[in-house]
Amino acid sequence: MQKIVTAVTLAFVSVVIALPAHAGKGGPTPVTSITKQSRKDNKIFVGINWNFGVREGITGVVGYRFARVNASDRVRGGLIDLTVPLTGAPIQLGEVHVKALAGSRSVQGELGVGYGFQGSAFLLNGGVRVPYANVGTDYLIDKGWQPYIGVDTLKRARPHTETTTTICPNGNPVTPGGSCAA
Repeated sequence: MQKIVTAVTLAFVSVVIALPAHAGKGGPTPVTSITKQSRKDNKIFVGINWNFGVREGITGVVGYRFARVNASDRVRGGLIDLTVPLTGAPIQLGEVHVKALAGSRSVQGELGVGYGFQGSAFLLNGGVRVPYANVGTDYLIDKGWQPYIGVDTLKRARPHTETTTTICPNGNPVTPGGSCAA
């Protein structure tokens, strides 16, 4: 019996002596959260389109894309561009387009309206845009179709932003070792 009492007493004294050595060590586990935020991706661009239909030839394009990439990398925005025929017609203003766009960072559909200066006609527009290229068609009211394929300087829309935050539930700072200060 004396051996049992001695063993229990020795264990109790060991625990009491060791407790101060662990005081202030660790604390609650830090909580890490990732916040995804949308971002704007606005760009000025230039390009060249090859037109077929009502007016055939090469057209220079200059424009501005304004887009918002949401937290799931979906893109919504608009595009304004102005064209100038380089071949197939006198060099003067071609068309002006105002388009809405929606899709992913890599592929966006476009729908828009505009005006054809050379044909003196309002137009409807539809197309698809991928990085550095586009394909679509204008329908010049009372004039006919003008499909096109083009290359431009618009690359893939930039991704949304992510912010990683690590906090301690007790409000204390996170230590360099990655635990919460007690």
